[in-house]
Amino acid sequence: MKTAKKFLKHGSYFWNSGIFVGSVGVFLSAIQRHLPFLLRQVSAAAGSGGEEGLVSWNRIRPVSFDYGVMEKARDAAMIPADGLGWSDLGSWQAWDELQRKDKDNNLLLADVVDVGSHDLTVLGREHLIATIGLKGLIVVDTPDALFIADKKKSEDVKQVVEILKKDKREEHFCHATVRRPWGSYTVLETGPGFKIKLVEVLPGKSLSLQLHRKRSEHWVVIQGQATVTNGKGRYRVRKNESTFIPQGYRHRLENKENTILKIVEVQTGTSLTEDDIIRFQDSFGRTRPHRFILKS
Repeated sequence: MKTAKKFLKHGSYFWNSGIFVGSVGVFLSAIQRHLPFLLRQVSAAAGSGGEEGLVSWNRIRPVSFDYGVMEKARDAAMIPADGLGWSDLGSWQAWDELQRKDKDNNLLLADVVDVGSHDLTVLGREHLIATIGLKGLIVVDTPDALFIADKKKSEDVKQVVEILKKDKREEHFCHATVRRPWGSYTVLETGPGFKIKLVEVLPGKSLSLQLHRKRSEHWVVIQGQATVTNGKGRYRVRKNESTFIPQGYRHRLENKENTILKIVEVQTGTSLTEDDIIRFQDSFGRTRPHRFILKS
């Protein structure tokens, strides 16, 4: 901070806003020149996809554009951003200071019942949140985690993320809603021996032909019409109808309609992790060699 104040007082230094303007070709050429290994791995990951792409992706070592390219560039120019209204929102507190508050300096962007709180920020979507007599706190309620912090220490959320990563918590690797090339799924509930998901399949898309070694699945169609491969059978399941996928059976879910397909999936078994999957056919290059005795 002392150095920053010295530079500002001097008047001949620019403050990096993190806003970079240039053509795609210029940026790619700069990355090729200063970070060739990074560009090769990203290109390989984007080009192949699937398991092969994941290998390339895992070789990447993160580096910011500022450090990796701009600090080495000799053909860059800087201009003052007068009147731009730019703010560095690097923390919850910085974001919070820009928001319009009520008479008690509260920002309640959720279904909130509050009694006597001051300088309180609450964000949420799904749950009713009741607060009493709080001061200087931020509360963020998401489907998979609840974050509560002193506004002055909100930047320490980075430490929480590192702890989750170190402990290999599922919340660090997987959100409640997960996007896939074919659509998405949202985990609605989990418990001993079961997991419930809402699966949404985009029009014309399909999941891989696959099987699970440690779980069975029950599918209930709540919107659209599903085309299901189940063992040697292939059939359609309409709204309000259901089907059962036994453990070890090859199966596939397809949406051949023009609207989004939605199903509720109930998994039961001894292991309900996302790595219990063997793919045989896949539209997105995610198959890999396997050895397993198949059931028809």
